[in-house]
Amino acid sequence: MGVPQEEALPILEYLQLLWFRRWIIIAFTVFAGILGWLWVNQQTPQYMANSTVLIGSPITGVTTPEMMMLAYFNQSKVGDELEVMQSRSLARKVVEDYELLTYPEFNPSLRTKQEPGFLEGFSPSDWIPDEWKESLKSTLDRQHTEMPSELAIEQDKNERQIVNAINILLGGLTLSNEDYSNVITVGYQSTSAKIAALIANEMPEAYIVSNLQAKYDSTQKATKWLSEQLDELRQEVENAERAVEIYRAEYGLTDVGGTGLVTEQLSVLNSQLIIARAERAEAEARLRQVQLLLQQEDGGAEAATKLSGATLIQQLRTQELEASQRISELSVEYGPKHPRMIQAEAEVDQIKQRIALEVEKIESQLRSELQFARAREQGLGASLSEAELATGEQNREAIQLRALEREAQASRALFETFLEQFKTASTTEGLNEPGARILSKAEVPGSAYYPDVQKQTIAFTFGGLVLGILLVLALEALTPGITNPEQAEKELRRHTLGIVPFVAKGAPEDQPLDNPQSVYVESLNSLLVSLALTNPDHDPRVFQVTSSIPEEGKTTLAISLARQLAANGKSVVLVDGDLRRAAVEKRLGLKRRDVGLSDLALAPDAQLEDYLSKDPKSEVAVLAPGSAEYVNATDVLSSQRMKKIVDALRERFDYVIFDAPPVMAVADARQISRFVETTLFVIRWNKTPVKVAKAALKQLDAAQAHIAGVVLQSVDLKRYSRIGYGDSGYYYHYGKYGSYYSKG
Repeated sequence: MGVPQEEALPILEYLQLLWFRRWIIIAFTVFAGILGWLWVNQQTPQYMANSTVLIGSPITGVTTPEMMMLAYFNQSKVGDELEVMQSRSLARKVVEDYELLTYPEFNPSLRTKQEPGFLEGFSPSDWIPDEWKESLKSTLDRQHTEMPSELAIEQDKNERQIVNAINILLGGLTLSNEDYSNVITVGYQSTSAKIAALIANEMPEAYIVSNLQAKYDSTQKATKWLSEQLDELRQEVENAERAVEIYRAEYGLTDVGGTGLVTEQLSVLNSQLIIARAERAEAEARLRQVQLLLQQEDGGAEAATKLSGATLIQQLRTQELEASQRISELSVEYGPKHPRMIQAEAEVDQIKQRIALEVEKIESQLRSELQFARAREQGLGASLSEAELATGEQNREAIQLRALEREAQASRALFETFLEQFKTASTTEGLNEPGARILSKAEVPGSAYYPDVQKQTIAFTFGGLVLGILLVLALEALTPGITNPEQAEKELRRHTLGIVPFVAKGAPEDQPLDNPQSVYVESLNSLLVSLALTNPDHDPRVFQVTSSIPEEGKTTLAISLARQLAANGKSVVLVDGDLRRAAVEKRLGLKRRDVGLSDLALAPDAQLEDYLSKDPKSEVAVLAPGSAEYVNATDVLSSQRMKKIVDALRERFDYVIFDAPPVMAVADARQISRFVETTLFVIRWNKTPVKVAKAALKQLDAAQAHIAGVVLQSVDLKRYSRIGYGDSGYYYHYGKYGSYYSKG
C-alpha cells in the first residue's frame, strides 16, 4: 500500500523539534552566557590610543586640474612609509630614546613576581640526580674553555632586553590607511592607558625626526660627493678645451661648422656629374630606340615618325602614302607596265630612299650626342676624384677636431649640471622639510578597548545557543530508532496502524482484563479498527504479529490483541508460531504441554480440540508449539498440512492470531505469511534501527506477504508529547485529555 503524498516541510519539523527541546537550548545558552561573562571579566583590560599623521607636503603652485591630479598621484607612496613606521630600526630608536626598558610592560624583569603555582614545585629538573648535573656541567665547561667576560654577558643581556622590548612594542602597534588617502592612523594597545597614549604620540614624533635625520645625512653625503666630483670635472673640462685649441692651431682649422671652398666645389661637381650621367643615359636610350626601328622590315620608316625631331620623315611618309594610293588607283585602269604605273612606283621608291637617308642622319646625330655625353661624364668624374682627394685629408682632420669639441662640450655640460646640483644641495642643507606632520595627537583613553564585556558576553551567549541547537539536532540524528508515525511512513513507506503505549506497572497483556479503560486498551481498540479498515470488504481474521528482531514486544502485542478481542466477545485462538523459542505459554502462565502445533502437523487424523489449551485469565484458546522438537520448524510451517490446520482454525474461531518469530532471525514468518491474510509488523519505539526494519520488510515483500502496516510498540507517551511527536496527530497533547482514561 502506498503512503500519503503530502508531507510536512522539513524546516517545520526541525523548528518543532527545537521548540519542544527548548529547555536544553535555554540551559546551554544561559550557561554559555554566564561562563562567557565570567571569562571576559577575568581578562586583563587593554587600552587603545590613536593618533593621525599626514604623509607628504602640501600641494603648492598648482593651478590646473591636470597638475593637481598629477601632484596627488605622484605623492610619496604611503605603503612605503607604513613599512618605515613599523620597522625594527625605528622601534629600537623609540625604545632607546624614551627609555622604555624602565617600564615593566616592556621589561618583564621589572614586573612583580607572582606567587609560585601549585605545579611549579614539581620541576622536572629536580628529578635529575646531582651527579648527572655535575657531569654535564663539566662537559660543557670543557667545550667552552674561553668564557665570555662579564661586560660581554651584560651587553648580551641588555641587547636581549632591547630586542624583547622591540617585539612587545611592535606587537601592540597598529597602522591603518584608507584607500586614496595620505593619512595614517597610528594606534597602540596596552594594559596601561597612559602608555598607550605615550607610544601612539611618540611613534609619529620619532618617525618625523628619523625622516629629517635621514634627509640631513643624505644631503651631507650628496654635498660631499658632489664637491669631489666637481673638482675632477673642472680639471677634465680644462684639459678637453685645451686639446681642441691645440689641434685647431696645428692643422689651421678655423671653422669646422661651415662648408668651406673645397666642400662647396665637391658638392657642385657631384651635382654636375649626376646630371651628366642622366644625359648620357638618355642619349643611350634614344640611340637604342632608333637602332630597333632600323631593324624593322620597312627600314623603320613608319616607326621613325615617332622620333622627336622627325618632322621631315613624317612629311615624306605622308607623301609615300599618297603615292601608294595613286598606284592602287592606277592599277585598276592600267597594267603594271604602263608608263604612269612605272612613274608612280619610281616616285614611291624615291620617297623611301629619302626616308632611309633621314633615319640614318638621325642615328648619326644621336651617336654624336652620346659620345659628347660620355666625354662630359668622364671629365666630371675625373674632376670629382681630384676634389675628393683634395678634401679627404681636411675631412679627417675635421673629424678629429669635432670629436675633441664634442668631448669638451660633454665635459662642460656635465660640469654645469653637477655645479647646479651642488649649489642646490648647499643651499637646502639643513632646511629639509619633514615630509610628514601630525594631524591629531592621541589622548589617554578613558575606557578599555578590550575586552568588550557586552559584545563578548553576547558572542558567548550566541555560541551557547548555537551549541544547544546543534546538540538537539545531533541527539535527533543519533537516535537509532523510529520515533513517530510520520518517520515510519517516510522511511519505511508503510502506513502506521497505531501506536501502543508503554505500561510502567504490571504486565501490559493484563491491561485488557485489569484496566479496560486504560489508554493501553484504547490503543488496542484503535489498532483493531485500523486493521479492519485496511480491507473494508473483508475484515482480516487470520493474521500474524512479527518484528524484525527479538525483544520488540510482538508477543506482548499478540497476547494483548487476543485478550482484547476475547473481551469484545470474539472467539480467538492464539497460535505460538515460534517453534524454536516459544514464549506464549510462559507469558500466560500455562503448564507446558507435550502436544501442540508441531504434533498436530504430524497427526493427520488428530482432533483439533485435543491440542488446544485455554488462557486461565480469558477465553482465549492457545495452540502451543508442541514437543516434536526433532521436526524442522521450516518443514512444519511450509507443509500442506499447515494450510489445513489454518483452515480448520478459521472455521472454528472468529480470529486466528499467530505469534511469529522475528523476520531477521529465521524464515518462519515468511512461511506463515503464505497462510495468513495479513501481517502486523511491530517496531519498538525509539529502539528498532531503521535499516534493520527496512531489511525485514524487504524480506517479507520478497515472500509476497501482505503487510497491513506497522505498529509502534512501547511508546512513552509523556516523552512522546514532550519532545513534539505528539503533534503528529497521534495522541495530540496526551496530557490534555488524559482524564478520559483510567490510570494503569
